Amino acid sequence: MFFEMDPMPGGPVRTLADLRKEQEKHIDRLKKLFRDAKAYADAKDACEKDPSLPKRNVDLKLEGLIPIVRGKMPMVVHVHAERDIRAAIAFAEELKVKMVLAGAEEAYKLAAQLAEKKIPVIVGPVLTMPFREDDPYDMAFAAAGLLSKAGVKIAFQTLEVIWEVRNLPYNAGVASAFGLPKEEALRAVTIYPAEIFGVADQVGSIEKGKIANLIVTDGDPLEIRTQIKNLFIQGRPVPLTSRHTELYERYKARP
Repeated sequence: MFFEMDPMPGGPVRTLADLRKEQEKHIDRLKKLFRDAKAYADAKDACEKDPSLPKRNVDLKLEGLIPIVRGKMPMVVHVHAERDIRAAIAFAEELKVKMVLAGAEEAYKLAAQLAEKKIPVIVGPVLTMPFREDDPYDMAFAAAGLLSKAGVKIAFQTLEVIWEVRNLPYNAGVASAFGLPKEEALRAVTIYPAEIFGVADQVGSIEKGKIANLIVTDGDPLEIRTQIKNLFIQGRPVPLTSRHTELYERYKARP
């Protein structure tokens, strides 16, 4: 479940007071929604225990929030600035729900607090400009390493467009060149995301009983020059040919 706590930079210019009022309104609406979901879940449980109670109408919106208010699923909160990250932490603590931060460009400023509260962070995109104009040039590259060093569990994300997914390994690779240990960078695109979302018993590492989604490469999978030689989905080999590779083979010998 994803929630946006603050707007991205570059939108309409508004005063700080207006932004804070708007944010507070959004947060109040979210709090009411979560409390309604908890009451809905409690009523549903009561009806299951006592069939004599009147049945409630199904509310699909509140139904979808039950795993979150019951602590079975984390909510993913998109935030950016330090102040908004603090607000997200306070929100999760007040509502007693599990939270994963996403984006969170300034999460490194609260790394110790996030590690203490065991709040994971989905870092990225790494291949971008610094969040603030007076940040060091490499802040976007180094943030993952700072979080990991503090003990925060991290994963990586790319821009929110489907074709950017291909650059996910290189986001982790650049982070590994700016302070994130290579072993941690690899875990951040394999086992750590699986652990964060509660599916580590199915995917994320090469172990007996897990889904056999595997790649075989001729080098470091986070290095841009590395080539994938074999791909297996659920244990079955998948051809690596495509229209692009076919055209390459057809025309590569042209003068």
